[in-house]
Amino acid sequence: MSKINPREVFGAVAAAIVVLGVVPGSTLRLQAETIRFPSDESRVSSGSSRLIDVRAPSYGASTGATGTANQAAIQKAMDSGAAAHSTVNITETFEVRSVLKTSSNLHLRGHQNAWLVQQGSSSVGGFLTNLRNNTAAAATIQSNIVLENVNIDGAGTTEPVELEAASLTERTVAFTSAASPVDGFYKGLAVVDTTTANIGLRIITDYVGTSRTATLSSKWARKPPVGTKMLVGFNDNAVGFAAGLDGMVSIGGVSKNYPANKQIPPGLGGKGFNLEQGVANAKVVGRHAENCGTGFFVQGLHGSFKNGSTKRTVAIELIGNSVKNCGSALTIAGINKTADPDGDTKDSQVTVAGLTYENAGHSPYRLVSVDHQKSGVINFLEAQNVIISNVIGHNDSRYPTTFPGYPTDYSTRVGYGLSGDIGAMVWGWGRNLAIDGFSHSGNVDNVIVVGRGRALGDDAAPSGVPRNCFNWSFRGIEHNGIVNEYVIRIDPQPARRVAASQLTGDIEVAINGEVIGGLVDPNMATFANITLTLRDNVGLKTVIGTPQQIYAAGNTFASFGGGVTDLRTK
Repeated sequence: MSKINPREVFGAVAAAIVVLGVVPGSTLRLQAETIRFPSDESRVSSGSSRLIDVRAPSYGASTGATGTANQAAIQKAMDSGAAAHSTVNITETFEVRSVLKTSSNLHLRGHQNAWLVQQGSSSVGGFLTNLRNNTAAAATIQSNIVLENVNIDGAGTTEPVELEAASLTERTVAFTSAASPVDGFYKGLAVVDTTTANIGLRIITDYVGTSRTATLSSKWARKPPVGTKMLVGFNDNAVGFAAGLDGMVSIGGVSKNYPANKQIPPGLGGKGFNLEQGVANAKVVGRHAENCGTGFFVQGLHGSFKNGSTKRTVAIELIGNSVKNCGSALTIAGINKTADPDGDTKDSQVTVAGLTYENAGHSPYRLVSVDHQKSGVINFLEAQNVIISNVIGHNDSRYPTTFPGYPTDYSTRVGYGLSGDIGAMVWGWGRNLAIDGFSHSGNVDNVIVVGRGRALGDDAAPSGVPRNCFNWSFRGIEHNGIVNEYVIRIDPQPARRVAASQLTGDIEVAINGEVIGGLVDPNMATFANITLTLRDNVGLKTVIGTPQQIYAAGNTFASFGGGVTDLRTK
């Protein structure tokens, strides 16, 4: 397989690279970090420079064609381009019925104002993806993929519909007469029980219109009672890779209109760019996510899929990306039902260099039985081996109280009954986590919350309690606005709290505004293994010490004199 010169890959989008202050093939320096673009030894390669236009007669994509016809035409062009090592051009906006499947050696290029507008459910959880019908498929194992300015719009997908259960068996549900009488009408869509008695993703594999009966992809964990309200709808991500991708570069482009409240179950889909379990050597550069549940998502685990690929996500780089109106700007995960984070770099390695955002940190739509919580701008869900630098953003005065607001439709929404500002700048837990430079403008409840990311699907398995939160290094954290509760907080429920022995490292936070509740959560009064450096930029004060020391000394900036107070020397 021939190798591509990075100057050829990045040449067509040099403007995006210039914004980052470097030239293609050079070294990008962001604070203390050094991130290198692919060199000639990159895993991403290409061959012929021939161009394929999806509108060509041999393919037949057209702005006037149906979404089904365009899906077939563009898929044919993508398959041909990958086989011939040619670049596939998306030159206009096309409605596309469903999933577009990548292949090794694909180079997909979008023109500036050209969009792929999704019209129907993808059936595999991603509109543009390497996934096939299941993770056992050998065809998901791919390499050498280049996405260049590919714009994806989920506005064509429909809102979820509420249906009522009339009768049920262990693997079917018959809806009342309000459901569609058309055979196959809901086939391929996801269904969720709003009572939360049955969590997880269930797909409708068959639908008989005369009886309004849906057959499900898996059995009910607990058969819901007659009269249960159910939501039926899409579960999609704009771009999603998993289960065997090794070698991908995405440069520029936009993912928009995949909000979390349109996804079924809420909280699982809605990602602008999703690098799930089983991705290695992937770079996402200069991409924008807007009106999505999560702008950028990465998850890696220990283990293997049935197709032989590992579940790791390593050598992942997110560089110079941006987010607007997304529940979570960035989520890094490693949700494992059988083990706490062990720091294994073979399972997860993620670097993020440069992220800007406007309105992020509000994810209230997941369905839960108890323990309603907020979330953060950046969310760690059992994450490990992560380095983040140069993050800056703001929330406007409407967000999230009146825009988009808190849910009032189902009492089982994780944000039901809550109000006010976002939960935190950083929320979650994990091991070997580093942040160097994160500035947020806008009021928050807390700057940092150490706890399970319940709003985004993390219930802190296997014990339900965050553990192994070792080696945190957060520097250059700056908050501009009001902190309603604490600079750092843990879970209010004793049974869910991280233990004092399980949190280690150093955290540095500067405050430009008022802290109402206190510097540290009173529940951290015994925490002695993590050092905090807290600065009051208005009062020109700095206090250094463990949560135990800071709490004992008064726990407010007013408790300390001007200049630097180092409690470690007291």
